[in-house]
Amino acid sequence: MEKKNRIALFIDLDNFVGFCLDDDLPLDIKKEIKKLTEHGDISIRRSFGDIMKLPISEARKKELREMLQANLIRHEDIPYYNGYKNTSDIRLAIEAMSIAYTHPDINIFAIIANDRDYMPVFSKLKEIGKTIIGIGSTKTTVGELYRSACDIFYYHEDFGKNEYGVKKTEASAANDENTLIDLLIEKIRFNTTNGLKTNQSTIAAAIKSSRAVDFTCYASFQGFGDLCRLVEKRGMISITLRQTGDLDPVLACNSQENESAIERFHGQQQAQEAANPVAEDMKRIYNNFVKSKLSLKNDFPLHAQREKIYQQLDILLAESEPYGGVGLKAASEQITKSLAFDPDDQSSVFKILYSLYRSGCFIVRRTEDNYNPIVMSNRVAMNYIYMDKKLMESLIKLFKWDSEDIKFDPSRWSEFFIGDTSYSQIAKFAYNYL
Repeated sequence: MEKKNRIALFIDLDNFVGFCLDDDLPLDIKKEIKKLTEHGDISIRRSFGDIMKLPISEARKKELREMLQANLIRHEDIPYYNGYKNTSDIRLAIEAMSIAYTHPDINIFAIIANDRDYMPVFSKLKEIGKTIIGIGSTKTTVGELYRSACDIFYYHEDFGKNEYGVKKTEASAANDENTLIDLLIEKIRFNTTNGLKTNQSTIAAAIKSSRAVDFTCYASFQGFGDLCRLVEKRGMISITLRQTGDLDPVLACNSQENESAIERFHGQQQAQEAANPVAEDMKRIYNNFVKSKLSLKNDFPLHAQREKIYQQLDILLAESEPYGGVGLKAASEQITKSLAFDPDDQSSVFKILYSLYRSGCFIVRRTEDNYNPIVMSNRVAMNYIYMDKKLMESLIKLFKWDSEDIKFDPSRWSEFFIGDTSYSQIAKFAYNYL
């Protein structure tokens, strides 16, 4: 009789809940448990974290404990005594190595987390012949280096929709529906302007990867095709079948604004041909991609503007009460006013700060609003170069996952992002390995 593999499962609960809140993913691992049983028997199940400090309601904390109990997870509360660093990762690493040596028959270690701090643990476990199964959040937030450090990797986003989220009211559903329609129009415009495909499947894939909203959640339409037909009835787009029975029609915007945008695009293209048309085209394409991906009304802020944003954030943090911090949304409003930016640029300021938060540049205190953590301080004080490089890396990761039809040129990306080619090698590394 063939001997089955034995698995030890470890969960960094603070990390797990954090990425579930950030990406609106389910606070449940039953589908991961089912998947792991395909690899062997789960003999040891442990989780570590401070449930009391999690930024969720008491009712959801109770549901979280019940979820762990239902999946036979033995949880160990690891309280942390300040708002900056928890010790769950250290405790998990020690437990994993202890079990590796005290239970030599455990040959597979599964870790649910998104933390690169575990990579040395993965390496050591591999040295003693163990197989590593990693489970992270989404394809856009898990770095390639972290993923490649595991023998097998699964994404939590692939295991289902959020079952614990608050149900949308009719008003919020309508707002999300309008957001999705705006996103549909932006995607069609972006692809049209840049000579990319605008067939229904391409636009649907681009919207799905952005994870702005889920178009299957609303009563007005049951899928992407229904959404397109709804927008067509409103006179905003046209749907054209290339031939009878075609299941992948071409989408086009009907608005005069879109036509003028195309005309401006071609006018700029002709005006720049005398200089360096290939370089200018690529820089413009990258700017349009970022503008579309982040849903910005104006162009992506230049390097000098971004540096002023970082400086103003430092000023706000210095002026806040000790350990008081400042909310991300309030910070974006105050920075926009302080720098006398166009009001439409506030969304750009917020998206930049939020990307830096997601990249680990700030020490934060989470709140019930996933998009409005309290920023306590910069993780690397006053290092604007570091912050800007982390921002670029996060944008390149988005580009890598959502732009199969656009070529990546590190030098042109560097020129778009910072104005010269000095970041070319950094851009190349980020695209290939992050």
